[in-house]
Amino acid sequence: MSIRRELREGPHRIEYPLVDFFNTVSDFGRAETSHISSELSCSYPTAYKKLRCLSELGVIQCSEGSNPLEWFLSVEHTGAEEPKLDKLTRGKLAALILESIDDTAQQLIDSSSLIQDPPHSVRQWLDDRGMDASESSAEVISRAAVFDFYLKSTLHSLYVPEVEELEPLDVDADHAREFETARNLTGNEGFSPTPPSQLAAEIPESAQRQILSLRSALRAYDQPATVLSTVYECLFTQNARRELGQFATPNRISTLLAEWAVSEDSATVLDPGVGAGMLSSAVVREKTERGDPTPIQDIKAIDIDGLSVSMAAVSLKSIDGAGSPELSIEDFLDLKAYEWTSEGRDQSDPVDAVVSNPPYSRSQLLTEDEKEAVNTQISREAGIELHGKSPLYVYFLIHASQFVKPGGKLGFVIPSGFMQTDFGVGFKQYLKEEFQIEAVVNLDDQEGTFEGVKTTVSLLLLTKKTPQQNHDVTFINLPEWPDYESLTELLDEDFEDSDGPEGYRVDIAQRLLSPEEKWLHYFAPTDTEEITGVSEFSDIATIKRGIATGNNQIFCLTKDDIENHKLPKKYLWPIIRTAKDIPGYEITSEDWLSWHSKGRDVWLLYCYDNEREKVQDPEGVAAYLDYCEKEYDTDRKLLDQRNPWYCVDEREPAPILAKYMSRTGSQFIHNKAGLRTLNNMHNIVPDFEESEEQVKALLAYLNSNIVKQEISKVSRSYSGLEKIELGALKSSPVIDPRDLAADTVQELATLFDELETAERGDGDLSEPIGKIDEILMDILDISVKPSEE
Repeated sequence: MSIRRELREGPHRIEYPLVDFFNTVSDFGRAETSHISSELSCSYPTAYKKLRCLSELGVIQCSEGSNPLEWFLSVEHTGAEEPKLDKLTRGKLAALILESIDDTAQQLIDSSSLIQDPPHSVRQWLDDRGMDASESSAEVISRAAVFDFYLKSTLHSLYVPEVEELEPLDVDADHAREFETARNLTGNEGFSPTPPSQLAAEIPESAQRQILSLRSALRAYDQPATVLSTVYECLFTQNARRELGQFATPNRISTLLAEWAVSEDSATVLDPGVGAGMLSSAVVREKTERGDPTPIQDIKAIDIDGLSVSMAAVSLKSIDGAGSPELSIEDFLDLKAYEWTSEGRDQSDPVDAVVSNPPYSRSQLLTEDEKEAVNTQISREAGIELHGKSPLYVYFLIHASQFVKPGGKLGFVIPSGFMQTDFGVGFKQYLKEEFQIEAVVNLDDQEGTFEGVKTTVSLLLLTKKTPQQNHDVTFINLPEWPDYESLTELLDEDFEDSDGPEGYRVDIAQRLLSPEEKWLHYFAPTDTEEITGVSEFSDIATIKRGIATGNNQIFCLTKDDIENHKLPKKYLWPIIRTAKDIPGYEITSEDWLSWHSKGRDVWLLYCYDNEREKVQDPEGVAAYLDYCEKEYDTDRKLLDQRNPWYCVDEREPAPILAKYMSRTGSQFIHNKAGLRTLNNMHNIVPDFEESEEQVKALLAYLNSNIVKQEISKVSRSYSGLEKIELGALKSSPVIDPRDLAADTVQELATLFDELETAERGDGDLSEPIGKIDEILMDILDISVKPSEE
């Protein structure tokens, strides 16, 4: 089916399309408005309106001053004019180009024997797109040949005003030779021949004239890459584009990534898999706004598809007229960033940034030998053994990072599958070790980003440097792309305002991210009702903060303090002074005695009697209290609120403790020694505290990766510390060991003991935690299926 027929029979039927008037003018050569309206059976006003629109696009001209007006093709375009059109007129541009190419392609099919029996290189070009020599392949070949001619002739016209040696094209020229000359003079690889370009000479002269007259139309559009990508996507079937993983980047994403990548106006930017040049074009605009006089010359772009390189060349040259970008037609993975020597590797001319919408092709599309070769190459570059089923976008990002100077930026548009699949483990390890991961923005709209492609898209923003100790990674989930002026504005949004945009955000310290965990869980809060077998923590336990003394110098005492002030032991209780002292997942009496012997302040002044009543006049303590009132500030707000001021909050020892702030993520500790704590620990008293096996089973769950993930989503980072507030802990999802089978409780309790032993002995924690995770995933039925992307 022809493209025009698809357009006319589709849901938005086009009446009196511009291409009909364009073709009629071409057929007549020179015609009056009345003749054209008669030929197309439309009214004179309609004909005049359509012809005037074509004139505004610059594809036809009229004999101004003559009566009646005559219309004719505008073939000798040099690229100097830049029509100013309204939005409606610009919107008709892609359809005009597309239908004209389709009409010309049909003529080429009818007139050229090469279309039916194409050269080997053209057949190989078809094979690369997963197409056989079927009837539809003739349409693809002919459309590609015409589109190639349109791109190169348009690019040529853009250079004519700049390069004196270039003469404007006409239908009598040897176009292949003219394009080669332009390539040599400009260094622009957009002029390079492609397999379909061999057939361009077969295009009938009248059709060539029409295509040449269309060149000026593209100058009327401020986003030429958008028009060209629309045309390109209609030239091939979706399956054919999928073979190469080719899908155009939406302009709103391109703008955000360009702002991210361009730190200064002189930044050099690499765009591997350039396509129509959406990302590169946005970079050029960003650099222009920052004052770069020659932004196009700072662009390095690569694509395996020659048509894509020509599109990018036209897009970039249409935006900025000075010089040429550095374009290359080759497999990006074959491009060497380093020269490897016996001493190591040497890199020349690294770039400041990379922006990329890499191929989304799956590894299954490569042969076994190709997969092995690529995996070996990129694993060597990464220094990590990558999964053999890694998709091309993983290889693209790792390879692209080899071209970036230290401190440079990378902005990638990729599927989110790497965050939850087996192949993503090595990739995430590489990201964590090699970059400061600035943000991962997930678009939870599978069909709204790339038309006709069902995939969840993420923006991955990286800086090539070792992350700071307290660096947070921002995870943002969006139901749809909002209208933000800049990426900075998006990354500053907290999404907590009910009147603000929809979305979810969490900031996680990078050092807490584990390559083995499923990062997708950071994009949404967990609803305990959605997981079978869990409830809110507060439903099965009493959770309180530890004791806030108001002044630790007064209330936290060493053995020497006690001896010097002759304090009676009945008002002293052993405490955990600091979480740093805790050696593992369990605190024993031996641990406390070790702290005590080292002179630590592990005693708490605790003025309560045996009935837990406050002691108004504690015997033997009065002298110490008088001393404190002289030496320390006892007028603090917290002390003033207590009666008497020296009686701290009453707390009983809790069997489970949780660190309030930590550099290593959430950790839950068995308080086997029965110690009280300060408010640097949360105190957890389960409803079943009399059962040590059930308590240990709960501790095994609490120290699993599953809970660490959930806690990290509701925690916040402060100066490199992960902080979990009491309310967030109370609402965390937990299992109730009383609902588990006795053998499961015993197994979890045993694994907790193994975890504690491994921690104290500097052993491998991954084995017991991994076993705990396996049991819990079976209990909760929350296993994550591998991505199908």
